[in-house]
Amino acid sequence: MERRTDIQYRPDQTVRLNILGDSPEALTAQIVTLSGRRASVKVHGNIAAGTAVRIDLNDSMLLGEIAGCVSGVSGFVAHVEVIEAIPSMSDLARLVSAVMNETRTELRESTTARAAGAR
Repeated sequence: MERRTDIQYRPDQTVRLNILGDSPEALTAQIVTLSGRRASVKVHGNIAAGTAVRIDLNDSMLLGEIAGCVSGVSGFVAHVEVIEAIPSMSDLARLVSAVMNETRTELRESTTARAAGAR
């Protein structure tokens, strides 16, 4: 199975923008651009530079920081410096599940072997 490493989006696609930190908040936004380590999203209000954010886009997640926010025709455009990108949350969940199952199997086998050796 080939793993997807790029993040697909449609211009003006609705995304969830989560403000992280002491006063978390979930906002609806529209993606404007996503290229490399930069994303731009339309939002209804100004978001301070330096604010940590998470963008949920389809099955992908972006973690980043607001680099700046400028007033536009219909609200604001927030520019995000992307720090981490997870192209497929479902692939990540399957990987974690597989690792956890493997760890449980190894632990169970180790416990059984010790119990047999103690007899």
